[in-house]
Amino acid sequence: MKKKKQIEETGCENMVYIFHNSKFGMDLFMNAPTAADAMKQFDRCAFENRSEWRISVEIPEQPSGGPNGS
Repeated sequence: MKKKKQIEETGCENMVYIFHNSKFGMDLFMNAPTAADAMKQFDRCAFENRSEWRISVEIPEQPSGGPNGS
């Protein structure tokens, strides 16, 4: 039941998390219901030099583009 409640709150089952490697300029895209789940999946990859990686999330709603919504 918890998963269903989360879907209702966010409007989607999974979010897209982006792991960016600052040294090599590559991105790893991952679907997960929460940031904690995304980090667990990332840890399973066992990449070296964790300090080279940054995490971002793609939000379902994008900015309107300006003060008048244009």
